[in-house]
Amino acid sequence: MNQANATILNGWRTVTWETIIAIISITAFRVLWISLRPLPHDVQQAIMNGLKRIRLVMRREVRVEGNAPYGIIWYGMNLPLGRLVGYQGRRWMILLALVDSLFLWVSTMMGFWGFLAYLSLGTFQLFRAPWNVTINWLILLGLLYWWFLLIAPLAKLPVGLPLHAFGDTGRGFFYKHNYVYYGLLGTFWLIVMFAVFIPVVRDASIFILGLGWVLLLGFLYFRRRFRTLSPTSSPH
Repeated sequence: MNQANATILNGWRTVTWETIIAIISITAFRVLWISLRPLPHDVQQAIMNGLKRIRLVMRREVRVEGNAPYGIIWYGMNLPLGRLVGYQGRRWMILLALVDSLFLWVSTMMGFWGFLAYLSLGTFQLFRAPWNVTINWLILLGLLYWWFLLIAPLAKLPVGLPLHAFGDTGRGFFYKHNYVYYGLLGTFWLIVMFAVFIPVVRDASIFILGLGWVLLLGFLYFRRRFRTLSPTSSPH
């Protein structure tokens, strides 16, 4: 066993009852939030619709047209979950939250700061871009088998779908704040990569990347607030 794997496994073995209680509490809060808050706009319209249409897409009877332009691996993970809840977006998100509690536990293999990073990134994605949750799972499994770090990008990109789906992905990258969601996935990928291959810089990378995202998200928030409060036209 190499040093990186030994460090990861030692972190997993130090899980305490406090951690388990924290994971249960976090999951309960997430489920309550999802149950009470409005759904992200794209969940029912694009994601659930995309799951229902994937067979038609694969038979080239319809085009993706922005409905979940992700890889066949992503569909292999999310289609069973979607079918289980009858393609109801809110139930799908709740199911993701419940399953993610297991991955919160897996994230403790990276120690406290790694757990905190996954908790923060995972909660933000779950509430704002739940279609990325299963990509987070694939990245996190890189702690166990490094080649999951190669599979995760293939799942996010429309690998296995008709070629026209790549056009949807290209356009979607620059749609609204999608670049933030892609950036968060890339950030978490880097954290896990460091944890696996260069564990000595893992915690420092979490701090540096986390600080960068706090500054960026803070800037985007205050810019939006400023634009909202600014008059759109001069008084007559």
